[in-house]
Amino acid sequence: MLISCILLAISVSIDALGIGITYGLKNTKISILSKIILCLLSLFFTSISTTIGTQLLYVLPHFYVQIVGCLILVIIGAWIIHQAISSPSVSYDLDNSKKIDWQEAILLGIALSIDSIGVGIGSSLLGINTLLFPILVASFQLLFLSLGKSISTRVVQLSNVAENTWSIISGSILIFMGILKLL
Repeated sequence: MLISCILLAISVSIDALGIGITYGLKNTKISILSKIILCLLSLFFTSISTTIGTQLLYVLPHFYVQIVGCLILVIIGAWIIHQAISSPSVSYDLDNSKKIDWQEAILLGIALSIDSIGVGIGSSLLGINTLLFPILVASFQLLFLSLGKSISTRVVQLSNVAENTWSIISGSILIFMGILKLL
């Protein structure tokens, strides 16, 4: 179960790597305060969603809980892939200042947390550790943002990776985990 928890947390957070790379390529800075805001929003939304999922365990029969949890992961994964294909460009630097301020960080944090809400509910229905999962999601988002920013210059030198690649990988992992849990 720990491996599933880590894989789900990575799949929900990997978009932050793409955003970090994108902002690095555009020379847009993300302040430490903005990163902390992103991390806290992620922790908050994921914690709320796992709590909701845990409460559903008391209402729904176990068989339905398993199916619903798997379906949520597959649907969220497909939605993420669809969003990545239909609108590949991501920018929350609304004032074009080349810096993500705290207000823009709140918008970005909410956007990054949308898929973690569904995944948090689905994963808690599947028995993922509801205390560890939100912490891992927030930690991986912070790590991936920082890592993306620092490797952005290398990515330019290595290849032209599409901005939506990380979202497609994230969605694919979620679909895979949902199908795997169903079997």
